[in-house]
Amino acid sequence: MDTSEQVQIPEEDFELPQEMTAELTQQRRSQGRIIFDRFVRNRVATIGAVFLIILVICCLFIPLIPGHDSPNAVGQTTPFAGVSWQYPFGADNLGRDTFARAMIGGRISLLVALSSMLISILLGTLIGALAGYYGGWIDNILMRLTDTILTIPLYLLLFVLSATFADGTPTSVIFLIAIFGWTTSARLVRGEFLALKQREFVQAAATIGARGSRLMFYHILPNAAGPIIVNATLLVGSNIILESVLSFFGFGVSIPIASWGSMINQGRDYFDSSPLLILIPGILIFLTVLSCNLVGDGLRDALDPHMTER
Repeated sequence: MDTSEQVQIPEEDFELPQEMTAELTQQRRSQGRIIFDRFVRNRVATIGAVFLIILVICCLFIPLIPGHDSPNAVGQTTPFAGVSWQYPFGADNLGRDTFARAMIGGRISLLVALSSMLISILLGTLIGALAGYYGGWIDNILMRLTDTILTIPLYLLLFVLSATFADGTPTSVIFLIAIFGWTTSARLVRGEFLALKQREFVQAAATIGARGSRLMFYHILPNAAGPIIVNATLLVGSNIILESVLSFFGFGVSIPIASWGSMINQGRDYFDSSPLLILIPGILIFLTVLSCNLVGDGLRDALDPHMTER
């Protein structure tokens, strides 16, 4: 048939079926939107994320509100005052606002947990990337160092080092936790690099002249970001517990700086007369760590590459 005799279909008369149009529209979602939609569908993880957001907002802004802006002021009200509108969590043995101290304590605990997590993730990612990519004697040295640190009783080591070198400030506690918290991240990143460095896209990049550092941090590391992000969320929860234990035994953040661990330590002598002094920071620790774990589980499912649903 002559091409001039072929039937021409106007573009405006051509319409995709409705079900195909909806499918194509769904496939246009970005990868970030797909991950977000998967995470939101996990109701438990979403509840955990909402709680963490509310907690961060309260810790940042509530101590700035007049009436709650002096958490260390003695004699604000009657010692062991009960719950009221002005003092939602009552008062401690010195008449200090327990609500304001709990929010300030949350600020310190979250600051220590998040900061030490970032340092641990950066250090662990670097060590794991070097060990997994280069292998050989570099891998042996770095992994034997990691194994050595893992064999040392962590709490005992932190107690000794804190009593010797730390000065009771949040900064010293952050670095003390971070220098021993990178081991899990290092082993995780090493495993991801061992699995990814033999993939075709890495071999193709090496063939066209990409150097080792570019292969490590531009090609391999982004594909290992999912497990690293999940581990980071779980590490926040474990660091909160670690900081609370150190502060409870007097090796962490020093008094009068409030943290959840030090609040439990101060309130244990008054449990019979005012159990809220222990229950409030304890419940906050429990809910915060639980929320971090739930968010980590939700991110793990959302970032799972084997989930083909789009």
